[in-house]
Amino acid sequence: MIEVRVKPGVEEKIRGFFSWVYNAEILEIKGEPKPGDFVKVLDSKKKFLGYGYINPNTKIAVRLLSFEKGEEISKELIKRRILSALEYRKKLNINSNAYRLVHSEGDLLPGLIVDMYDQYAVIEITTYGMFKMKDWVLEALVEILKPKGVYQKVSDYAMNIEGFDEEERILYGTVPERIKIWEGDLEFYVDVIKGQKTGFYLDQRRARKMIRDLVKPGDVCLDAFCHTGGFALSMIKKGAKSVIAVDMSERALSLGKENAKLNGLEGIQWVEDNAFHFLRKLYREGYKFDVIVIDPPSFARTKAHVENALRGYKELCVTGLKLAKAGGYFAIYSCSFHITREHLLEVILQASRDVKKPLRIVGESFQDLDHPWILQMPNTLYLKGIYLEVLR
Repeated sequence: MIEVRVKPGVEEKIRGFFSWVYNAEILEIKGEPKPGDFVKVLDSKKKFLGYGYINPNTKIAVRLLSFEKGEEISKELIKRRILSALEYRKKLNINSNAYRLVHSEGDLLPGLIVDMYDQYAVIEITTYGMFKMKDWVLEALVEILKPKGVYQKVSDYAMNIEGFDEEERILYGTVPERIKIWEGDLEFYVDVIKGQKTGFYLDQRRARKMIRDLVKPGDVCLDAFCHTGGFALSMIKKGAKSVIAVDMSERALSLGKENAKLNGLEGIQWVEDNAFHFLRKLYREGYKFDVIVIDPPSFARTKAHVENALRGYKELCVTGLKLAKAGGYFAIYSCSFHITREHLLEVILQASRDVKKPLRIVGESFQDLDHPWILQMPNTLYLKGIYLEVLR
């Protein structure tokens, strides 16, 4: 097996279960690895640290799957990891038939995402090493879950970085274009084949409940970057008088409308527009809202994007706070690891000074528990939400 020896000092974080080795941290490679090859990771004194896979062409060169000397990477290990992930989800008692089964590093399976929608599995592979183990993954999923179908989604961003080539397709069984799921007292159609990500934002399950708790019957609400209407439907279901839901995706809005009809809910105005432009238009026209939700896509895929991303968040916060009624609520989310909780709070503080509105923090949320956040891997915490009461 190819051996990767890391520089002095790097072993401390690996022994603390940090599962990435950056290219700049490698002291020596014994062998000539190709992308996706299995490797043994050693410290500078050649003592064992773990087993992983390598891509010598990327910034994150090695991702570890095992820290035990007797636990090499194998088909059996992949199956055990998936079984362990399933047992963890069973303990969560999720009030839905849709959940994330495997969350990459959060389940010690770096590069693998598996979402379950009723009896269908949707997988997304984001690294070359996991791409080479795809058959093992598929075999384990079929054996353990006995799904009706397994569909593969593709991240162009990940493929460009990792250098592998794959296509979106059915890997097993049959998969309908739309799958009906339920979450609490709501039902949703999920477009797993042509929808964003794997089709639905499962990580915002807890956030949807928190927003519902803020809504009072008769409220006028706004859902910016609404996707297929998760927040909008939750607010109307609670008794909101009306919701304006805006998104740039015509396909997502069309499905949102079908979701509203599926639940027998009325009162949502679906708007196809750029959310930045539309929020400014609402302000010019004098709109005010009781509850405002702003859940944009990731503005910062890398650290280099943070500065521009913060400017975008600042604009959304300023305009959003201008649209909020006195005594109303404002919630904003970031789904990028590079935008920290502290970044978000600082941007909100700056915006509150600009619009001269005092704010009270009434809640925070992170990705729901089926998207595990590993303490030793801070990169696994990506989704942050701040909930504020606008005091005047």
